[in-house]
Amino acid sequence: MGLIGETIITWIITFSLGAIVGFIGTKLKKEKEKNIKMTEKDKIIENAVQALLRDRLIEKYRHFKEKGEMTILDKENLDHLYESYEELEGNGTVKELYSNMDEIEIKVIKE
Repeated sequence: MGLIGETIITWIITFSLGAIVGFIGTKLKKEKEKNIKMTEKDKIIENAVQALLRDRLIEKYRHFKEKGEMTILDKENLDHLYESYEELEGNGTVKELYSNMDEIEIKVIKE
């Protein structure tokens, strides 16, 4: 093989490697953009769940405060809701309402 053949092979190899690296780079860039979009979407979903938990806790607080009592099952449910809300870094307003729930009487259910 002569000098021209070696030059052509060198250019083909260089072009092929460049194309492969470019293809991989494009795929990685698209994957990174997809991950960024998913992270943004995850944050939106997290905020929505937090808002729903907040709404539910406030609604339940008002209900049981008006009623003046709750069952132990109600209390356990509220504890679970609040723990989830707190894990999502909820604010202090609901924390204050939750601490006020201790003032609500726990009704004993007799079978």
